[in-house]
Amino acid sequence: MKHFKRFAVPAVGAALLVTTAACSGSPAGSGSGSSGSGTVTVLYSNNYVFNSDALATQWWKGIAKQWKAKYPHTKLVLQGTGGTDIDLMNKAAILFRSPSTTPDVIQLPTTYVAQFAGSSYLEPLNSFVHSSKAASFWPTMPAGVQNMSTIDGNVYSVNAGNNNTGLLYNKAMLTRAGVKMPWKPTNWQQILQVAAKVKAADPGVWPLWVAAGVAAGPTNVLQGSGNLIFGSSNTTMFDTKTKKWVVDSSGIRATLEFYQKMFKQGLGAPTSQLFRADAVGQPPLLLKQGKLAIAIGSNWYPSVWASPKSAAPWAAAKTAVGSAPFPTQNGQTPGAASTLGGWAYAVSKASKNVQGAEDFIALASSPANQLTTAVWSGFVPPSTPVGEKPLFINFAPPFQADFNTYAKYGVALPNNVNFPVYARALNTVTGDFAQNPNASMSAELARLSSLVSQQLGSGSVETLP
Repeated sequence: MKHFKRFAVPAVGAALLVTTAACSGSPAGSGSGSSGSGTVTVLYSNNYVFNSDALATQWWKGIAKQWKAKYPHTKLVLQGTGGTDIDLMNKAAILFRSPSTTPDVIQLPTTYVAQFAGSSYLEPLNSFVHSSKAASFWPTMPAGVQNMSTIDGNVYSVNAGNNNTGLLYNKAMLTRAGVKMPWKPTNWQQILQVAAKVKAADPGVWPLWVAAGVAAGPTNVLQGSGNLIFGSSNTTMFDTKTKKWVVDSSGIRATLEFYQKMFKQGLGAPTSQLFRADAVGQPPLLLKQGKLAIAIGSNWYPSVWASPKSAAPWAAAKTAVGSAPFPTQNGQTPGAASTLGGWAYAVSKASKNVQGAEDFIALASSPANQLTTAVWSGFVPPSTPVGEKPLFINFAPPFQADFNTYAKYGVALPNNVNFPVYARALNTVTGDFAQNPNASMSAELARLSSLVSQQLGSGSVETLP
């Protein structure tokens, strides 16, 4: 799950596409024509993953050209769809109801893989990822990335790019508030203290962005509350031993208390911003405009600023914006926390051309195509060697190197079929505090439990210390 933004092609884009085409002869597949004949259909997002609609079109046209050269006897049918990741998943859910309309390959957020796998929609890829077709990318993906889409021992998708999290802040705004640079908070209280200083120095700005509410679905956990939970004293959302969802714990309480304090002190962004459909894509623009001081932000923000024709080009961001790892609650080990999530490719169990579908994933996952995807979308590449390429590291300095460092703290969100249910319940409660900071903590915890229990049953939830 990425972000909703409509930004244009980075200057490096055209040159990188040439590089991709030139390097695509050997990365994937077991030889020309290995897909045989027939058709491979791919459902994908044409305006949510990449930094612009035009850039998405350019990337997919490049893939189609590579495919035609490599597999001339197999027709590639690209089915792009607009809207957010939720719109894409809603369309996919409809198409997957019938084998006659089901695509062979689906591009999807990693947080939805378990849901589709749990519905018996996806083909296990265990043999594929250990075959020669995947030799150029799968072994170079860290275990944590490989495990993001591994459920009960079965690999159901191949990661295409990751998002992790840190703090991004407008240096000038913090400096005016008397904060010394560089700012490297070591606990949550320091974040709230600096946000309060910003508000006192300039009451007209929004000191702190932490995603809240249900508009962005699981993305609001990925880029908001999940980071707090993973930085708390109890990081469990789904208890793998009991197979139950945690609706009350020291970690959940600390997370919700942070939201409550933030909104009670008037430090958070207004609901008019947090609840809008494209809320996820707003912080880069707001930071540039000087309307927002600090954001629990994602690694893709800097790629927006580095894109000269985007909606928020900001060449000065490399010196005007600071970054820091998001600290743990009280500075406890390991000192920082981050969620880890992204987008992936999966094969439909109803596919009549599984071999061709796997060949497509191998082509799209080649190191050269991973590099293009990372630079054009702001992803951290799933393969470690690709993330170390100068073209990636130097695209939006110093941020790419910073977020590569923060990635070591990354923890994947639960890859459970019912995670969207839990995410919506958690988002509902954070949204409640955004609207009413004086809401009762006990009442909101009870609501969290009730929202999950109503859909998954009373035996699906538990309380931990």
